[in-house]
Amino acid sequence: MKFSFNKKDVIDVLSKIQGLTGRKTNLTITSDILIKAMGSQITITANDLETVFIGTYEAHVEKEGLISINSKKFFEIIREYPDNNIHVNEIENRWIEIGENDSIFHIVSSDYENFPETPVVENIDFIELKSIDMKKMVDVSSVVNFSGEEKRIYVLGSLIEKIHTQGSDKLRIVSTDSRRLNSYEVEYEGRLDLPEESVIIPKKGLSELSKFIDTSKEKINIGVKDNHFVFQNDHESIMIKLLEGEYPDYKPVINYEGMIPLEVDKNMFSTLMKRISILTSDDYKSVILNFKNNELIVTITNPEIGESKERMMISFDGEEIKSAFNPKYFLDALTLFDQSIVVINIRDSKSPCIIKGLDNSNLICVIMAMHIS
Repeated sequence: MKFSFNKKDVIDVLSKIQGLTGRKTNLTITSDILIKAMGSQITITANDLETVFIGTYEAHVEKEGLISINSKKFFEIIREYPDNNIHVNEIENRWIEIGENDSIFHIVSSDYENFPETPVVENIDFIELKSIDMKKMVDVSSVVNFSGEEKRIYVLGSLIEKIHTQGSDKLRIVSTDSRRLNSYEVEYEGRLDLPEESVIIPKKGLSELSKFIDTSKEKINIGVKDNHFVFQNDHESIMIKLLEGEYPDYKPVINYEGMIPLEVDKNMFSTLMKRISILTSDDYKSVILNFKNNELIVTITNPEIGESKERMMISFDGEEIKSAFNPKYFLDALTLFDQSIVVINIRDSKSPCIIKGLDNSNLICVIMAMHIS
């Protein structure tokens, strides 16, 4: 194998796939990338056994072939190489020569036959989504993360489903950790055929996908086929293996009918929560929200640190409601809303708080109440 390429064409993608190749798996070769040189292109593949990235880029190929090479070291060499035109040459016994003249590296490659097999997913019926909408879907999902010891499928992954509202088909993503839940829906173009069982996409895969969504481009293609979620742009594709399992019935949780809607200034409320959360700790994560007489009083008493009280005027004249919540969840949720005014829906001291936009309910964030000690 012998080829050369322009550093500018691949440096960005080599940086983005470090999250994939840096993930620990039961195969050490997943820390490699597979490079195939053929015709006038090179194809770069990364595979962590859950998410597969494939990208094709222009190159000058003198001798076709395949190599499997450590992703991190290859990226670091390319990043620091002094010239834009970079030569790669397989010399002997899997040794790879990178560069020429005054700057040359020699590193050993792996046996490419041991590289994980790339799944063949064909005849996909893609739908078109606005790039900015897809990025928002991934962001909404990623906010609700999980710990390393998590085993529950519905927490490890996000639900994707097709819904029919207001006379049009929409795509909805739902993400939860059982203490909060985010739901976001967008319109799409095309025909989407989903399997009857729940379509649950690993959050880790969605997090990697987010790096490749170019919001400067109007639309991207996505599809679901053969137990894979597939993303595709001009010369790159990502395949994420779906998780197997049932997703709990979340729809009653996002139902805010019959709740008391309160309009609040997003920035003011977020700033308040940021100040009050200063006194939270690992053992004391909750603050008390007290709604009464057209005001919201937020307090925290942390015996390890101290106490604090914040007051905010709101339009509320019902019976007093006192609930406990984790302020971090409010801060995370509020960052997702673009509007300056959001609606906080409350019912009683034990019910969740549901946050939505003022003019639409495309984005809904649910925060579960905590026990008041």
